[in-house]
Amino acid sequence: MRDILANFFGTSSAMLNDIEQKSTRMVFNPGETIFSQEEEGNTVFFVLTGKVKAVLYSNAGEEVWLDEFGSGTLFGEMAVLSAQSRTADIVASTRVELAAFSAACFLDLMENHGSVGLAVSKMLADRVHKTTQRMYELTAVSAKGRVHAELLRLARRQNNQLLVENIPAYTVLAKRINSTRETVSRTVNELVRKGAVEKKGSDLIILDRSALKRKTSWVN
Repeated sequence: MRDILANFFGTSSAMLNDIEQKSTRMVFNPGETIFSQEEEGNTVFFVLTGKVKAVLYSNAGEEVWLDEFGSGTLFGEMAVLSAQSRTADIVASTRVELAAFSAACFLDLMENHGSVGLAVSKMLADRVHKTTQRMYELTAVSAKGRVHAELLRLARRQNNQLLVENIPAYTVLAKRINSTRETVSRTVNELVRKGAVEKKGSDLIILDRSALKRKTSWVN
């Protein structure tokens, strides 16, 4: 677990010791709510294993997907840094193990260890960039293009292949891009027919990245 912490916060032994002493391990099962919108923000969480998702709910009770956080990521820091209430529900997507920091301990870590503050700053800048990109896609890119963009975001380079490992259910992908399961299914099947992607079990191999990239920059 120390390796996961080091990849995010830095490799200083003194700092890692401080993090481990100031954190508490917590485990949640799939579907459990870690915290809810409007709650007081008095804890920051670091994902050690598993995944959680940030969601809101419409007046009709429909889930609105905002983001997902996997192993090696931080969440809950905004409410602590701004001294405001939570802005979304955080729900365990899988069994998840977390390192939890009280607000006081987390702020103390940021004040005493420069690498912690730097890591949090980089993470926040990256989230602003991703949020801006998603806002652009929702207003300027077709539903088909948003499917392409989401697949590219999920893809990772493995063994000289661009791979979407364990591709999420189409209903899940649809929620992420404000579309429908049918649109996602139709778009993926079209990519397969054109030879741009290949299905391999639960994985999706992207064979022609440029074919997906072209559809992410205009309404079609």
